[in-house]
Amino acid sequence: MTDPRAEAMQTLEGLLVRAGREALDAHACARMVELTGLVPGWIKRVAHALSAQRSAAAVDALRRMQPGVPGVVEGLYQAFAHGIVRTRADGSHAPVMLSLDFRRSRSKGFEDLLERAQAVFGDGFEALMVGKKLHYRVALFGGRGTLAGRAAAIANDLTWLHAKLARLKGTRLWLNGWSFESSGAFKAPVQAHLVGGWLSWAATQTHTISAAR
Repeated sequence: MTDPRAEAMQTLEGLLVRAGREALDAHACARMVELTGLVPGWIKRVAHALSAQRSAAAVDALRRMQPGVPGVVEGLYQAFAHGIVRTRADGSHAPVMLSLDFRRSRSKGFEDLLERAQAVFGDGFEALMVGKKLHYRVALFGGRGTLAGRAAAIANDLTWLHAKLARLKGTRLWLNGWSFESSGAFKAPVQAHLVGGWLSWAATQTHTISAAR
C-alpha cells in the first residue's frame, strides 16, 4: 500500500532539487506549498526555496503560506525589491504600481490622514463610489519624470500613511498586481517591509516608465 507521506516527501525532494537549479512554473511552486501539508517538517525548506526563486509564481505560492514561517516575508521582500510583477491569467503583466485602497473611517484623525494623502499624492489620489460607499485610492506609478524621482519625493510620507491606513478595516495594499488586505494574514508591520522593498527597487528606476493603470 502506498504511503502518502513518503510519496509526498519524494515528490517534494525532487521539486526542491529543481528549485535549486532552475525557475519553477506556477504549478510546481503551488505543489511545493501543498505538499507541506503532508510533510510539515519541510515547510522552512520550501519557503527558502521559493524565496530564492524571485518570480511571480513564487510570490503567488509564498502568499499561500503564513508570514511567521522563516523565509516567507524575506522572499516577498526580495521579490518586490527586484521589481517582480504579477502575471495575469491571460499571460500579460500587471502594471508596476504601489497603491492603497481605503474606506472612509470614523476613527480619530482620519480627516487629517485624508488631507495629507491628497496633498502628498496629488493626481495619484482618487475618490470613488463603490456601491453606496465612498472609497479612496492613492497610487505611485510611472508618469512624468522617473519613478525613482517620484518615489523619492514621497517615500517618507508614503510609509507614514501606510502605517496609519493599513490598520484601518478594509484597507488594501497593492504591489505590482498583488493585494494585501488589512484583515489578512500579512498585517501592517509585515506589509511595511514589503513597501520598503518596493521603494528600494523604485529608487533604482531612473528611466521613464509609462503609466499603466
